[in-house]
Amino acid sequence: MEDEDDHASDISAPQVDVALPDGQHLKATVRRRRRDRAGRWWYDLTIELPDRVDDTRRGPQLTTRTVTFSAPYPVVQPVSGEDYSSLDLPPPEQRKRWRLSPPSRAGWADAYLHRPDCAQAASTGGLVNDEEALAALAGRDLITVPCPVCRPDTVLKNRR
Repeated sequence: MEDEDDHASDISAPQVDVALPDGQHLKATVRRRRRDRAGRWWYDLTIELPDRVDDTRRGPQLTTRTVTFSAPYPVVQPVSGEDYSSLDLPPPEQRKRWRLSPPSRAGWADAYLHRPDCAQAASTGGLVNDEEALAALAGRDLITVPCPVCRPDTVLKNRR
């Protein structure tokens, strides 16, 4: 997952107009958008605000603080000229949902397939989609084993 601070300062992240309850408007950076069960779009947004930090040597100093919040579509409006296509997820079959990592110690397996949040997965290795994960498990050149802890094969068996 991306680091929140890096994403908040990313100048390529699209901006939106947010209507505050008192009628004021501000620009915010979109972190992601998603639909709720009723089909309404919710936006996860960040803004940077001025803030004070007290330094015992130099006194108060001006700094910035990043605030993260969510708001629904009528409150959040697109800004003309902004590209929102980066917010759309790829189709489910192209999403990289599995981690293919080398074994932690020498053994008979060449690689292990994990769920991305598995604690047993090494930080090395890459993310693969469903099709690539199934191909790795069925591969003949390299021996890939599903992780016995997170059991990715229980989900992948329905996708064959």
